Amino acid sequence: MQQAQGSGLRAGVVVFALVALSGCSTLGKGGPRKNKEFYEQTYIEDRSVVWPVRSVSNFSDGLSCMDAMLRDNHIPPTFVTSKTIPDASGKVYVASKDMIITALSEMSRTSNAFRYVDYEIDPLRQDTVQTLSGLLLQSNQMQIQMPQIYVSGAISFMDQNVMIERRGIGIGSQDAELGYSRDLIGTVMGMELHLGDFVTRTLIPGIHSANEMSLANKGRGLDAGGRIRKAGVQFEIGQDYSQGVGPATRTLVDLSMIELVGKWARVPYWQCLSLDPSHPEFQRQLRTWYLGMDPAQRAAFVARGLRANGYYDGDVSGRVIPEALRDAVRRFQVDQRIAATGDISYETYDRLARDYVRGDGQGNFVQVGWGEGGARRSKLPAELAALPRNAAPALSSTAPRPAQIRITLPSDATQYSVGQSVFFTISTDRTGYVRCYYRDAKSSVTQIYPNPLQPAAVVEGNRSLTVPEPYNPQSFTIEFSRPGNEEVRCLSTTADVSAKLPADLQTPALEPMAVRSLDELEQAFANAAGEPVGRGSQAWTVVPR
Repeated sequence: MQQAQGSGLRAGVVVFALVALSGCSTLGKGGPRKNKEFYEQTYIEDRSVVWPVRSVSNFSDGLSCMDAMLRDNHIPPTFVTSKTIPDASGKVYVASKDMIITALSEMSRTSNAFRYVDYEIDPLRQDTVQTLSGLLLQSNQMQIQMPQIYVSGAISFMDQNVMIERRGIGIGSQDAELGYSRDLIGTVMGMELHLGDFVTRTLIPGIHSANEMSLANKGRGLDAGGRIRKAGVQFEIGQDYSQGVGPATRTLVDLSMIELVGKWARVPYWQCLSLDPSHPEFQRQLRTWYLGMDPAQRAAFVARGLRANGYYDGDVSGRVIPEALRDAVRRFQVDQRIAATGDISYETYDRLARDYVRGDGQGNFVQVGWGEGGARRSKLPAELAALPRNAAPALSSTAPRPAQIRITLPSDATQYSVGQSVFFTISTDRTGYVRCYYRDAKSSVTQIYPNPLQPAAVVEGNRSLTVPEPYNPQSFTIEFSRPGNEEVRCLSTTADVSAKLPADLQTPALEPMAVRSLDELEQAFANAAGEPVGRGSQAWTVVPR
């Protein structure tokens, strides 16, 4: 009997081996081509699961606030550079210097306050730009502007596991056991930044920042096991939460740069540190409200917000998403530096909703004009709770809202002498087709933007444009030749309406136009656009020398 079983076992092994060899032979003949559909799927699965988002911190709105503050205080363009920001702890592997460059750029979008001098020599890692710079400098074909100020500092420390709290409990019996555990771990990191005078290589007294941040780590798990007759069953459920050092470093950099720039420029920078979005719980509250809305409610909210802000004029029920709404979402995303997908994503909702949320200074937030569902109790005064932030229009507004254009002179002075020249900075809150006209003391009107050296009529929202270009030696100049009152006026439309203007208003740029006044020109634009146009103007007086 035993011998028969052994023979059967050996026969089974032989059959299995023959089947395996047969399969290998078949695979060898067909190769991977037989699984073409499987390999084609790799093109799809290799792509990311979610859309990329713009890097932000608690103080991203503070950087935009500083940009407006520097612009309103006429801070002139300043050349700046930065030393490499080392990590003294050896535990934070992030590009702190590049975060500083980004923060300075965000504070210069409309103010044009800083120009970063990107020059360094690393003999061990020569790149193309570095090599070409060295060659062109040696042949006097390149000039590098000397910085006026520079940023130095370091990630000063990271104290890991400063506080640890562990809790656990378990129960068991002959046939079952159950356990639960929870761990809390706190880590602290610090950053020190300073501002220095480049000419003397001395740090400017009092212009420094020293900030710390706590990183939270949390873990919890549930273990269970039991026996059913002779079989054992076990399972484990765990959840871990760990704050990354990258976002924490960016938050420290943004906060530090607001402090440094504010102290250096002597502006009330603390006003830009008291914004509601700076509160750590602000994003969590927004996310809670977002998750509590169904897709139709989200679409309705975004449609109402875009209508109030002048991007959209259509159905706001949220039951359907017309192509006009998707186009409005895309244009809004471009102005907010979001990936322009046209989808109603959380990032789009966040950038739109933050102007319609207010805090009461105690960590509580209230929705402004879009329902009180999910809002916490707040002691905010009623008149303030109904007022959007940043002078945003009410969500219930249906009036057409043209783009807002701001024209800024280099200083507060609006009086010039004959023989002087001027340039100005243009910024608009919405991307559009912008044209600017100059009326001189003789009441002659000339189109100065677009011009042959600046031919792009489209101006991106929340970015600066300088006319004429002061750093371009080939640019034209606006020089005052006689006393009188002068003005620059810029007009913005959603679509390009230049071809619809009367023929006598289509004069080439930088040539006198056959128009009696800027008001007449603005009316012609409104007629061509079929809607109110965005406008901005700046006037000054020219006096005898």
